[in-house]
Formats: sequence, C-alpha cells, structure tokens
Amino acid sequence: MTEAVIDVGSGSVRLLAGGKKQTIMTKLGEGLNATGLLGKEAMERTIAVIKRFAEEAKRVADKVYVFATEAVRAAANRADFIRATDAECGVQLEVISGSEEAEIALLGASEGGDATVVDIGGASVEIVSGDGDSLVYVKSLPLGVVRLTEQAGGDPGLIRAYAASGATGYGDVRLRPELIGVGGTLTSLAAMKSGITVYDPSVVDGCILTKEDLSAFAGKLSAMTESDIRKAYPVLPDMRCGLITAGAILAEELLTYLGAPYIKVSESDNLDGFLRYKHKMTKDA
Repeated sequence: MTEAVIDVGSGSVRLLAGGKKQTIMTKLGEGLNATGLLGKEAMERTIAVIKRFAEEAKRVADKVYVFATEAVRAAANRADFIRATDAECGVQLEVISGSEEAEIALLGASEGGDATVVDIGGASVEIVSGDGDSLVYVKSLPLGVVRLTEQAGGDPGLIRAYAASGATGYGDVRLRPELIGVGGTLTSLAAMKSGITVYDPSVVDGCILTKEDLSAFAGKLSAMTESDIRKAYPVLPDMRCGLITAGAILAEELLTYLGAPYIKVSESDNLDGFLRYKHKMTKDA
C-alpha cells in the first residue's frame, strides 16, 4: 500500500507523496496568540492548500494521512476547522499532541536513534531526546516563530527577551551526542547560509548552523525590513520573510540555553516521522 501524508502546521502546509515533498506557507496560526482563535482567512487559505494537496496525494497513494499541530491544538475553534477540512477536502484530519509531535520529529530526523531533535514550528517548539531504545526527554512549548513575532509586535529585542525566557521552560534537557534541527525555520536558515536562490533539499540536508551563524543572521535580519529580506534572500517564500528574524533569534537562544555550539539541519522531518510513527503503532498494537 502506498501512503502519503499532509502536515498542517501553524506556518505552512506540507505534503509528502510519491517520494517528493512540497511546502506552501499559509500562516494558519496568524492572530492565534491574540485571540485564541484561528482566523477566517487563515482557515480558508489553509483548507484550500489541504484540498489541493489531498487531490495530488490521492492520485499517487492508496492512503492519505493528514495531521495538525499546535495552532489547531490551541485554537478554541479547532472543531470548526476540523469539520470544514474533513468536509471540503475529503480527508480525516488528526490533531496530534505535543509529545506525539516531538516523538514524530525524532523518528523523522534520526529514525529514533541516539539524538536530540529540535523542531521549530510556527506556534510551538519541540525538543526530544532518544537513546535508540526509548525517549529520555520530551517537551513541547508554545514558542513558535509566528507566536513570537506577533507577541513581540515584530520587535527584535522583545523577540529575544521572550525567546530567552521561554527557553528556560525546557528545564534539564538530556542532550544526546547529536543535535539535529527540523522545521521550516532551520531549513530556511540553512538555505540562506548556502547562498542558493532556489530551494534545494540536497544542499540543505546536513547543513551545520553554528551559534555564530545564527547570531550573525539575527543581527543582520534585525536591521532589515521585510522587503529588504525578500530582496536579499529570494530562496525564502514570501510569508517566511516576516518570520525569519524571529526564527534566527529563537534558534540562537535555544542553542545558548542548551549549551550547544551548533545544530545539524535535517530534511528528514515530521512528514517522514509521521509515517514511521504510524507503522510503529501498527506493529506494537
């Protein structure tokens, strides 16, 4: 049986089907921090992308999974979004927990190996450590780049203050020998570091982002307008340009808190991890 999976994130919707990945930014979590609700326009543009991806997936796969993360978890009107998605897209949307999201990130990036994985999303950040046999640490906190940007009103100084304060909520993280990063923020920063103008997963996968890289990006981006960022980094999707400053600052603060000199970026992520998670659950049942 061939399978496909759609990840409905707080910042983007992503598809894995036929061995290929696609990403479209929709900013589903826009305004959530202020209102506690998913906005009408954000829901409409996200559902339109889910419908498009579901139609593409059904052409090449026998089974299509669709899962949602923190923006839908946290929204007071999540039931409305789930009903609309199921009805308009002909799929069944599954809302996963923060701990499930973290485990899925680990399975995606390291296949459950001896590693610590940091997943920076739009509305949350998951940190998870595994020793190859079991999870030794897992925590999800509402620290995503959409949330931070809105909470701080786009002010880099406030973003840094909120990020540094929020990172302390992870407590004593049991770091493993390898620190791996997943999610659109880190893959975008890796693409920017490489200097490519068209996104290339083969260039991004395995890219090392040092704390110095992130500090330099944070400083440079903080002094730029969204329009400046768009012109300087054509590899970024339009909707990512207004979030990448918060992403660089947050990533730097997380490395500072973890005491880690660098993070290795992985193109294998929650899309791959979700399928491995489903297979694991079926095997263990």
